[in-house]
Amino acid sequence: MRDRMNLKGVRTLLVNADTFDANLVTQMLHGLGLDKLDVATSGGEAQKRIAADDYALCLCDADLPDMPAPMLVQWIRRQVTPARFLPILVLTGYSGFGNVTAFRDAGAHLVMKKPASPQTLYDRIAWVARPPRAFVECESYAGPDRRFKSVGPPGGVPRRATDLSSEIGAATEPNLSQDEIDNLMRPMRIVT
Repeated sequence: MRDRMNLKGVRTLLVNADTFDANLVTQMLHGLGLDKLDVATSGGEAQKRIAADDYALCLCDADLPDMPAPMLVQWIRRQVTPARFLPILVLTGYSGFGNVTAFRDAGAHLVMKKPASPQTLYDRIAWVARPPRAFVECESYAGPDRRFKSVGPPGGVPRRATDLSSEIGAATEPNLSQDEIDNLMRPMRIVT
């Protein structure tokens, strides 16, 4: 049997513009014991709430009406308040490689494929509640230490003509499974 975590009193922000989806996730979170839950329906509203209140967890939908969700994650990571360390779980219906890496590179702790079961949601919340990873901040990244191998040239290095575009466009590949997403998000030691 797994150890259970008491989530009562954990101040949580859910950022989701879709009323049906937000209600579904809210019901799951309440079922898991989260009783201090605020909902923001846009990235701008989330920014105001994060600036005004202290949260222990943020669940963010990947599709926001007013800004790209990775931009919200980057904004949180660049704050000069303790909010920058806020654990961020991103929920996405499209789990293509480019989408998942955009959130990872923006500083999200985890990306989670929708639809998700309450048990999977609980497991991911428990995972980000573990002792925190070191926080890394440099010119191009702020967020939890991700320790991933580089999949492209470093910034400022000219791209080869044969390289694929870094622009995220329409889906050209199948969605990743939750196991594949977890493998991308898991810290890995780099051997040099």
